[in-house]
Amino acid sequence: MALSRRGFLTHTTVSAASAPLLLGFGMDFCDATPSSVINWSMGFPEGAVLLNRNENPIGPSPLAIEAANKGIPRSFRYADPDYIRALLAGHHDIDKDYLLVGTGSGEILKLAPLVFAREGNVVSTLESYRQTPRFAEKLGAEVKWVNLLKETNYAYDINGLLSAVDADTKLLFTVTPNNPTGTSLSFADMQKLADGLPKHVLLVIDEAYVHFQAEGKTGLDLVKEGHRNVLATRTFSKAYALAGLRCGYGIGHPDIMKKIAQFGCGPTSTNMAGFGAAIASLEDKAHLERSRTFVSQARVYYEKNFRELGISYVSGPSTFILAELGKRTTAIRDELRNRKIFVRDGVEWSLPDHLRISYGHEWENQAFFRELKKLI
Repeated sequence: MALSRRGFLTHTTVSAASAPLLLGFGMDFCDATPSSVINWSMGFPEGAVLLNRNENPIGPSPLAIEAANKGIPRSFRYADPDYIRALLAGHHDIDKDYLLVGTGSGEILKLAPLVFAREGNVVSTLESYRQTPRFAEKLGAEVKWVNLLKETNYAYDINGLLSAVDADTKLLFTVTPNNPTGTSLSFADMQKLADGLPKHVLLVIDEAYVHFQAEGKTGLDLVKEGHRNVLATRTFSKAYALAGLRCGYGIGHPDIMKKIAQFGCGPTSTNMAGFGAAIASLEDKAHLERSRTFVSQARVYYEKNFRELGISYVSGPSTFILAELGKRTTAIRDELRNRKIFVRDGVEWSLPDHLRISYGHEWENQAFFRELKKLI
């Protein structure tokens, strides 16, 4: 590899000082004053408690912020996806031809059905993140929905998923840990799915929250072990708290990646600030551990409070918890919104009696329970 992640950080530190002269012919871009009309609230009311988007409130690594800032003066350049792939390949100890970089993992999760499922059907879990199967539906594909097993704490129905596959199935979509239930696929279950699928069916494993779960084998390991029908996707949005910089990637056999690359994941998919922040984030292992600790502590707090209120819930290693509030769910959600507390209605995952609450800052979590107690 031409430049290691540590080398990248050192290189940007040395070259940043000369950036104004080199890039602006002597003009100091730092003299510019940001416009006062920018509203960073993104349309939410002042003082809003945002527990609805699975964001990581501890924020990016200081190294990531530093690297992103150094990337901004270079933003007249396109970020080189091949170079980024090489750095990620070194991180995962895999050849760069097994990697594609996207505008978040979302770009790859949309391209997968576009490339592989335009003619045929898709199998997916019903109570799960639906971007990929919904996009497949828009392309004209049939989606065959399979329920999670509520009686076993929303475990995956592996046999049910495999049974739904037929001669016209092109793609089987899974999320682990699952959004919104927190359900995790064991590596044995991943292997069972990959081994049980016909060769023409692509197994997509969305691993957006993989960094929060206990150490163990993942979809990446399926690819390394030689499964040619597996595509695992990862993002810097969650554990690394870079949701607003949109950087993610996919891992799969080169034959799969070449087909996807015909439709996207090129020079326009990643920006220079996001590239710098992403690579620097990989270097800061201590910050990743702080992120994991934050989520673990927040989960304990939420579970304790829900138990005291007699409210059923399901949770996993991810950045959210799913609470069952019954027939008053929508009314409670609306009243919380009136009090500027935003949570997610479970109806979009066919869980109409549930709310998904993302973990927030301590004061936000306390505000949620303070107002919830007044409503139940």
